[in-house]
Amino acid sequence: MKAIIWVMKECRTPDVPSFYALRKLQKKLTEDVGLKPRHHTSSLNNQFYMNHPNDLIRLDFSNPLVREHLHFYPESTTTISESWQAGKYVNEIADDDLSPMWANWEGASYRHFYVKELAQCINGKYIVPLKWIVYKKQVHCDAYLVMREVSGIFTVEEHELVRVIATDLRYNFLDLEKQGEVQFSGVQNAFKPHTPHPIRAIACRKPVFVLRIMPWADDVSGNRSKQYNAHMNMYLANLNLPHKLLSQEYFVRFCATSQHASSLEQFDALAGDCKDDSWSLTYDCKLQQEILFRIGIHLLPADNPQQAETTSTAGSSATFWCREDDSGGSASHRETDEGYHALYSSGKTRKPEETVKKIKEQIRAACLGIAAAVEQLQTDSGVKDQISVHWIGLLIDKAREIQKQRIFNHETRDPRLGDAKIVGDARKAIKQGLIETIREELYTWVIMQPPERYEKLDQETREDKYVWHETTKVWNDEQGALFAARLQSASLDGLNIPSLRSKYMVQYKKSLIGKHYKALQQLGIFQLDATLCSQEVFELWKANGVLGALLWFPEIKDMDQYLADLKVAIDNVLDRWAVVDPSQITQKYKLHVLPHLPEAVRRFGPSILFATEIFECWNSVFRLCSVLSNHQAPSLDIATTLADMEHFKHQVSGGWWKPIDGDWTQAGSEIQNFLTANRQLQRRLGWAPHDLIKPGTVKVLSKAKQQQPASWKTALGSSWNDELTQPINHSNTNWIGCKFVAARSEDPCYPGSWILVPEHTLEAAVVIQPFTISNTTDPLYDMPVLIKTGKTIVVKPEHDCLHFSCPLVHSVGPQQERSESRLTQKLTAHKDDSRFLVNTHGLHNAHLVREALPRHLTAPKPCFADCQVGPEKRALGQAKGQATKAKRKQDKADKVSGAKGRAGEPTDIT
Repeated sequence: MKAIIWVMKECRTPDVPSFYALRKLQKKLTEDVGLKPRHHTSSLNNQFYMNHPNDLIRLDFSNPLVREHLHFYPESTTTISESWQAGKYVNEIADDDLSPMWANWEGASYRHFYVKELAQCINGKYIVPLKWIVYKKQVHCDAYLVMREVSGIFTVEEHELVRVIATDLRYNFLDLEKQGEVQFSGVQNAFKPHTPHPIRAIACRKPVFVLRIMPWADDVSGNRSKQYNAHMNMYLANLNLPHKLLSQEYFVRFCATSQHASSLEQFDALAGDCKDDSWSLTYDCKLQQEILFRIGIHLLPADNPQQAETTSTAGSSATFWCREDDSGGSASHRETDEGYHALYSSGKTRKPEETVKKIKEQIRAACLGIAAAVEQLQTDSGVKDQISVHWIGLLIDKAREIQKQRIFNHETRDPRLGDAKIVGDARKAIKQGLIETIREELYTWVIMQPPERYEKLDQETREDKYVWHETTKVWNDEQGALFAARLQSASLDGLNIPSLRSKYMVQYKKSLIGKHYKALQQLGIFQLDATLCSQEVFELWKANGVLGALLWFPEIKDMDQYLADLKVAIDNVLDRWAVVDPSQITQKYKLHVLPHLPEAVRRFGPSILFATEIFECWNSVFRLCSVLSNHQAPSLDIATTLADMEHFKHQVSGGWWKPIDGDWTQAGSEIQNFLTANRQLQRRLGWAPHDLIKPGTVKVLSKAKQQQPASWKTALGSSWNDELTQPINHSNTNWIGCKFVAARSEDPCYPGSWILVPEHTLEAAVVIQPFTISNTTDPLYDMPVLIKTGKTIVVKPEHDCLHFSCPLVHSVGPQQERSESRLTQKLTAHKDDSRFLVNTHGLHNAHLVREALPRHLTAPKPCFADCQVGPEKRALGQAKGQATKAKRKQDKADKVSGAKGRAGEPTDIT
């Protein structure tokens, strides 16, 4: 920045501020927007700074690019594509933890209706709303009917629950109160109306909303080099925004980072913003008034080690390894029929209160100074809280020291123990009493640690990787080259993935990242045959591909059917693993996580809603801030830098803010339009305009590439036939070539693409080649087959190379230094184009592919009638593993012996 200012001054640019003045203005703008990192001291006395969720989320209300997309109420619908439509938001969250009020903003916006308050409908009936819910695209309220007696007292009919359109509400509680005193009788203990709702006094006539957030924490390297520089980071997302927006980096909010404080310590600080009384003031740019809001934590996505820490469980290496249930046990127990089969399903669900109880038991045991007792409790329960581990270590040392002073040291011990007359049971009772006293003292002490935090307390107070490794671990160089050549020839059309670097993927097969595994999951099955893997491994690839596509659904229209299909797909993956290597079932915790997925999808919606990919992508932003930080106070410096970025994002998006000494304001029109008009800035901030491409539009070829305007017959060239009549009845119409046409899914369809075309919907002249769908799936791939005959619906397929025995050919190699290379590479030459497979392993638009095809061609089918038996399969797996190790050992010995022979050295011959 200094260099830029210097260059501008050297170029004699007028009114260039000094670097100091620029930094001063940036600091003031950040403070005016209300973003300032706050200092925290954790329960372990670690220091860190945090950009608080309330300060970040309130910007969404005053940002016109974001505010229009906010949803405040759960939605009851059969198609699940967003968090507020899934089971937890609709059915599980307590009514008091949802947005408490509604108002008709287009009508009587001043009249606020609250839950659990008396209201009157247009038809004269009285109700008490319980919660606001969107049903058939309109806001409704689920409510109790209320009867008004002659005396004027109201009786709640708790047995009669009704759903009322919100716009049918006429008078709220305040209106009715003016007509007379509101009293209730016959109210049961389970329900008590508010007279009035307590938040009314807090809101002071301002609208009130409740939002749900999704925090994410993980350890991330602060270096861009290979040297690991550990930081624990915490980001969050606003779940009241649609997933299409949350999948963009623009909507990732940085909270905190620390080289010292763990995720639990940072969650502790974050939780302060999520209390019932943590209401925050902001400006709603849509309602054009101040509003109040508070936030609640909806779910905590993370990888398996991080989730184990968050839930205070010992992790995948523990005996009882699951963070969600009590499944697990010793290695021998997992190999029994009962233990092995239990890993295929969910066990008894862990409860937070039970976990807290077990942590307290461990702390009390530590107060006795016996480390083995604590370790046994952790082993028996699988509960291991990382914060309590710190204090348990201190307690054990303290207990031993105090016991030494009061019981065993002759000079300092309790006087009664020096009395020679006290012997036997009496002496044992005194010792035991002292031990119990010490335990209670230490337990009281640790609860109050650290003291300054205790004083502030209220009184009430996550397989593709495994499949890839299993397949490639036995490959030699020739097999790897064969797979790479086949993979490089695969069509990527319709998969929405970047260009493949198959040679790199095979060369560095043990160091791949997410995007590589995603490509392999969709395309790997088509490149495999008996020369590259066994039939058992091939079947595992098939099962894994089906499961992966199901998990990538962005919306679910029939939850029961989807969950049934998902369970079949999960069981198939586990069963196929049991055939390939049953030890993976008992050793790899990620495989046990799979049976928990259906319940998670039912509660939280499609799995991509709680995927962590966007947070991991955002790590690159953090690393850049880390590299450029002062390295003296990185937590504060990085939080400040990213707070500055948030204020910049907000202001160039047209957001409102309130200066310390002024009223709510916006930047000028030129700055307001800066983000929407500048594609470079959009790319750098991770913003993708939602109206970038519209269905039905076409993009013509550039003037340098497009053909001259020609007649219909001439423009089609070799594609023309007598049946392709001109779509427009004008003989003098000329045609030019187009680059692509946008589909309804907003995907660009290029020449050669496979598309689904409903009849009579073409808005442009698109020449398509019709195929028919076979009534049976391919016997090898279990995928639908397309054959070049007839006319019907078609979708994006993969060319069936194995069926036609397509050979490898040598092609000119890739460019080097922007010049054509004389090197050659092997690629697959496709021999026939009359038969294709529909790639049901593809992730992009997987749900649309299944909607377009007959269900019997895509529904997952159980690969076995029953689950595999554990011990027998385990024994077979061990025997297979030992045979493989012996073969590798012999191969290595043969190579060494051959090398010595070629070098003229003596070899060991037996």
